[in-house]
Amino acid sequence: MVTMGALNFLLTTLTIVMSISTTTSQSPIQNFISCFSHNSTEVIYTPNKPSFSTILNTKILNKIFKQATTPKPLAIITPKDASHVQATVKCAKRNNIQIRIRSGGHDSEGFSYVSDVPFVVLDTLHLNSVDVNVQEETAWVESGATNGKIYYNIAKKSNSLAFPAGVCFTLGSGGHYSGGGYGNMMRKYGLSVDNIIDAKIVDASGNILDRKSMGEDLFWAIRGGGGASFGVILSWKIKLVQVPPQVTVFNVSRTVDEGATDIAYKWQLVAPKFHKDLFIRVVHNVVQIGETGKKIMQINFVGQFLGTIERLLPLVSESFPELGLKKSDCISMPWINSTVFWYDSPIGTPIESMLDGPKESEAIYFKRKSDYVKKPIPKEAIESLWKLMIEGETMFIQWNPYGGRMEEILPSETPFPHRAGNLFMIGYFNNWIDESHGNTKNHLNFSKSVEKFMTPYVSNSPREAFLNYRDIDVGVNQHSNVTKFDIAKTYGSKYFKDNFDRLVSVKTKVDPDNFFRDEQSIPTRS
Repeated sequence: MVTMGALNFLLTTLTIVMSISTTTSQSPIQNFISCFSHNSTEVIYTPNKPSFSTILNTKILNKIFKQATTPKPLAIITPKDASHVQATVKCAKRNNIQIRIRSGGHDSEGFSYVSDVPFVVLDTLHLNSVDVNVQEETAWVESGATNGKIYYNIAKKSNSLAFPAGVCFTLGSGGHYSGGGYGNMMRKYGLSVDNIIDAKIVDASGNILDRKSMGEDLFWAIRGGGGASFGVILSWKIKLVQVPPQVTVFNVSRTVDEGATDIAYKWQLVAPKFHKDLFIRVVHNVVQIGETGKKIMQINFVGQFLGTIERLLPLVSESFPELGLKKSDCISMPWINSTVFWYDSPIGTPIESMLDGPKESEAIYFKRKSDYVKKPIPKEAIESLWKLMIEGETMFIQWNPYGGRMEEILPSETPFPHRAGNLFMIGYFNNWIDESHGNTKNHLNFSKSVEKFMTPYVSNSPREAFLNYRDIDVGVNQHSNVTKFDIAKTYGSKYFKDNFDRLVSVKTKVDPDNFFRDEQSIPTRS
C-alpha cells in the first residue's frame, strides 16, 4: 500500500521532472520569456506581435539596417521601471542571450539593435522622465529621455539654465552622454560627460548601483567609454549650466566665388581661440544652382554666442573680419529657442516641436565617419576636398571648433581623450535617400575614398575617431591572424587613446564574463 507521504513525494518528484523536461525542451527565448513573466509580459514584444515591427523600426534611422536580411531580435523589451531592466539582464544572462541596449536609436552602425548572435533589444523609450531641481541647478534624466525633452523641461523651470549636449532633439541621453555628448556649448562648458555628477546603472549581476556603490572607476568608465559595455544606464544626474536671458545665433553662407576658401582656412586659425562664449561651426554642403543643375560648394558658418549682438560683433570683427558678419545676420533669442534654430527648424517654430519623436518615414541611408585636426588644412587641400564632394554629391561635412574649456580638461579625466591639441573635429555625413542614387556599396566606398584623401591632414598614430559616430571601419586591423582583443585594441586606441587600458581593467573587474558586449565594445582582459 502506498502511503499518503510516499504519494506526495512521487507527485513532487514527477512535477520537478516534468518542469525540467519542459524547460530543457524550450528554446532559449521561450525560457527567457518564462523567466521574465514573473515581472510583466506586457513590456515584451516578440515577432508574432503586430506591434513588434513598429517598435523595432521606428528608431532604426539608418535604412541600411531595415533590410529583410538584417538580423532581427528574438524579442524587444520596453521596461517601464528598473525592475524590468534587472529582470531582462538576469533572464538573458541565464539563457545565454545577448542584450542590445537602445535609447535614441542614432547608433550609426546599428550596434544597439543588430547582432549576428541570438539577442534581445532593451529599448528605454518608457524610461524618459526628467526631474529638474532649479535650486540645486541639477536634473535627474532617465536614459530614454531625449535631448528635446530634457531641454524643454529645463526651460519650463528656468530661463537661465541649460545643458551642454547635441543639437539633435531625438538623441537619447543613455547613449549620447555615455559616448561623450558634444554640442555648441562645449567651448564654454565642455561635453555632456564633463557635467555629469551621478548615475544609476544595472550591472551584469542585475544590481542597481549609483555613483557611491559603483565606485569611481566604473563611474569614470561610463562617462565617455560607452555605457553599454558595462551595464544598462538607468539615469544620469546632470549639473545644469548658466546661460544669459538672450543668446545670439547666425548662419552665414559663402561660395567659392565669395571667398569661401580663404574664410574656411582662416577659421581654422581663429575659431579655437575665440572667446569661450562663441562657437562657430563650418558646414560644407554640395548645392545645386539654377536650372542647369550645376553643383557647387556652399559653406555655412553657423554660430552661437552666449551674449548680445552688441558684444558679439566687435569680437568677430577683430579676430575674423573675413567672415563679414553683419548685425542683420544675427538673431537674438532665449537659449531654448536657439536649440530649435540649431535643429534647422524655421525661426518661430514652437518649442513643443522638440518633444516629437523620430518617425519611421524619416529614415535614410547613411554612413558616418569622424576625424580630429591638429594642424591647419592647406587651402589647396580644402579645394580638392570640395571637388571630391561635388563628384560624390551626397556628403556634407561639419567642422566643430575646439579650444576654450575643451583644452582645460585633462584627457584622462574621462574616457573621452580628444582634448588639448585639437583645432577641430570633423564629422563626415554621407546621406542618400534611396537605392536609385546608386547602391549602398558605392556610397560606402565613396566615404572611404574621402577618408583616404584626408589621411595626410588629420591626426595619426593613432588616427583618432569619435565614439558616438560609430564606424565599423575604425576596427579594421590590417594584420593577419589577429585576435578579437587585437581588433578591440585597434578601435579602442582610436576612440580612447591611452584610456583604453583603464577601460579594459574596469570592464574585467565589473563584467568578467563579458556579458555586455557588441561589435565595438570594451573587451575583458584575456
